[in-house]
Amino acid sequence: MGFAATGEAWLPTIRDLFARGNKSAGLEVAVFDNRGIGASSSPADKRAYTTSIMAGDALAVMDALGWSRAHIVGHSMGSMIACRLALEAPQRVASLTLISATGGGSEAIPTNCTAFAAGLRGAIKTDPLSRASVDLAFHFSKSLLKQLDPASGRTVKSELLEQYVALQKATGGQSKAGQDGHMNAVMTHHLTKQEYARLRSAGFPILVIHGAEDILAAPRHAAALARRLGAPLVMIDHSAHFTPRDAAAEVTDELLATVEAVRRGATHADAVHPCPNPAAYERSACAAVLCCCFA
Repeated sequence: MGFAATGEAWLPTIRDLFARGNKSAGLEVAVFDNRGIGASSSPADKRAYTTSIMAGDALAVMDALGWSRAHIVGHSMGSMIACRLALEAPQRVASLTLISATGGGSEAIPTNCTAFAAGLRGAIKTDPLSRASVDLAFHFSKSLLKQLDPASGRTVKSELLEQYVALQKATGGQSKAGQDGHMNAVMTHHLTKQEYARLRSAGFPILVIHGAEDILAAPRHAAALARRLGAPLVMIDHSAHFTPRDAAAEVTDELLATVEAVRRGATHADAVHPCPNPAAYERSACAAVLCCCFA
C-alpha cells in the first residue's frame, strides 16, 4: 500500500475480488504493512527506507509464502516499490499493475490548490478529527464522501471519519521515523530511461490505473508513466487517490482481466476500460497558484 497506509486498505478490493465466483477461483492474495507503518518495524534511520529496500521486503514475503511468481499490484508509493521489484526480480512477476502512481521524486509533490489548502489545514490542526478530515480530503472524491450508506443511512464521510479517528487512537498513528522514512522512499524514487526500457521489454503485462479526481498524485503524471512503460492507462472518472477503495469494482475488473490475459499467455495488458486519449491528461499540466488557494 502507499505512504502511511497499512495493508488493511486493500480490504475493499479483496472483498470484491473474492465475490466474483469462478473468476477469482484459485487465486491467493497477500497484503502486508510496509516497513514504517502498522505491525511492521520502523527503523529509525530514514536511509533504511528506499523503494529498492522495500521491494526486498515484498520479495521476502513472497519467499515466506513459497511463491515463486505473482501478479504484483501496488498503490501510490506501493507502485514505486512494485516497479523496483519488477526491475530487480522480473522472473517473479506475472503482471504489474500500478494504481494512483507517479514516477516519484518531484512528481509526488501535489501542485493542486485543493491539496495545498488541505495540507495547510493539517499543519495547523493536528487533533485526530482534523487529521482524519485532511486525510479524507486527500484520499477520496467529494462525490464518494457525499454518498449515503444504505445500511446505516449515514454519509460515507461520517463513517470514514469515525474509522480514521478510531484507527489513529488505537495505533497512535504512524511514527515520526515511519513518516520520514516513507517520505525518503518517495522522494528518492526514480527510474532511468534504461530502466523503463527494461520494464517495457520484460515480457509481462503492465497496467496503470488512476483516479481522474486525484489531487495528491496528478493524473498527468500517471499518463506520462503509462507512456514511458508502454502500458494501457485506465482513468476512472469518479475516483480520487484511494482508488482501491472508492473504485474497488472497477479495479477488480481490471485485475481479473489481467490475470486472464496472463493465463492466455499474453505479454501485454488488455484494459477493460482503457483511456481513449491519455495524451490529453499529459497536456493538462498546470502550475500551482498559491494566491487565493486557501480562501
